[in-house]
Amino acid sequence: MVSLRSLMLSTPLILFTAQTYGYDLVKDYSGITFFDEWTFYGGYDNLTLGDVVWLDVDNAYGQGLAYINSVGNAILKVDNEHSVALNQKRGSVRITTNRAYDVGSVWITDMVHIPYGCSVWPAFWTKGPVWPDNGEIDILEGINLMDHNQMALHTRPGCTHSTPPNQMGISEELDCSKPSGCVVAETAPNSFREGFAAAGGGVFATQFDVAG
Repeated sequence: MVSLRSLMLSTPLILFTAQTYGYDLVKDYSGITFFDEWTFYGGYDNLTLGDVVWLDVDNAYGQGLAYINSVGNAILKVDNEHSVALNQKRGSVRITTNRAYDVGSVWITDMVHIPYGCSVWPAFWTKGPVWPDNGEIDILEGINLMDHNQMALHTRPGCTHSTPPNQMGISEELDCSKPSGCVVAETAPNSFREGFAAAGGGVFATQFDVAG
């Protein structure tokens, strides 16, 4: 079943929908109003089992972990200024769009910087109304000391990935119902970590369609 997608990310985002001869701009998240139409998670997520607690909007703003910088970039970050006692959780930020976007949408995000390093897990992904029944699309994900971006689809049993001849990344797991999802690893040296930072960031585009 194809479903509407809610988006979770940490950077400017532009949404388009397909028309007969191209795309129409339907939403632009950027600049001073970037955070206006997002929901801050505001709690611990026992599905990811990370060592962070996702702050609500007031605490994220108050602790300086979500803000618009002097050049208009939306900043989302983890607390990297305080020591955290054993078994306590470090403050971080996770946000979800208030709107959902249907099949035919194209999502474009322009990221200036992605955090990386030991214990860091940045991600930009989408999910349907009911997880995991309506699936998840991981567009950007880098875990711990990975040196590349990995993309993945998460579904119920019965969905697998077949590598197309024009795929630029490397297929890893092919069963989309496995915990990792079906995974394609990027091979470009600037898709994550130091290479991405040295390039001054980059743009990720995703077409949400019934096939392809």
